Amino acid sequence: MRKYILIAILTAAGLWSCNEDSLDAAITVDSNFQSGTSGENGWEAGFAGYATTADSSQLDTVAAIALLPRGLDTTQYGYRILSRYSKGNMFSYVKKRVTGFTPNGSYEMTLQVDLATNSSADSAKSVVDQVTFKAGVSIAEPLTKLVSGVYTFNLDKGTGKQAGKDVLLSGSIASTNADKRYYTLLRYSNDGQPVTVTANNKGELWFFAGTDSDYKDTTIFYYDRIIARFKEL
Repeated sequence: MRKYILIAILTAAGLWSCNEDSLDAAITVDSNFQSGTSGENGWEAGFAGYATTADSSQLDTVAAIALLPRGLDTTQYGYRILSRYSKGNMFSYVKKRVTGFTPNGSYEMTLQVDLATNSSADSAKSVVDQVTFKAGVSIAEPLTKLVSGVYTFNLDKGTGKQAGKDVLLSGSIASTNADKRYYTLLRYSNDGQPVTVTANNKGELWFFAGTDSDYKDTTIFYYDRIIARFKEL
């Protein structure tokens, strides 16, 4: 897949994004994770759901910018997230802080996440049935906190296929490509409909996107592009 060439522009709205995020007069924050190992675009990875007693035989987590896999444009990069927790649920996520909004201001927003996966609807049923994609926006920073011996996600993401109140997008991780050797790019959006979000008193919003997994073996996903478009109300 051919990537967009993105140019970061400071607009009169004062909204600014890191690295290669693109910003235009319509207030669009666009992350495409290029520039190799420095292409995080201000996004950070986190993992939640595992116990403090988990050892390397039960738990494995890796997060890094990497070349996209065969089936996509292998000259381009994405944010690669690998996770495995054999003892329970694991939420693997990326998060980003965006500043420059009007403090306590309200905005209409559409959110799009392009996720690459090798799990098709026809194969790897156990993965498709046990892993759910979720994304959302919050005025509070998404964090992993230690609660009663378990590293827990601090926002309401819901459990399994059920979406919590802090989740805007939720859906299957199944690709439309039956050949599981190839990754297919999935695009999630609010069905084209904007939702209303309100910035905090510092003019900030936090974004997160992740996979809520009850699958006990390794999963690998690539975030290829994340776009948020805003219109102040």
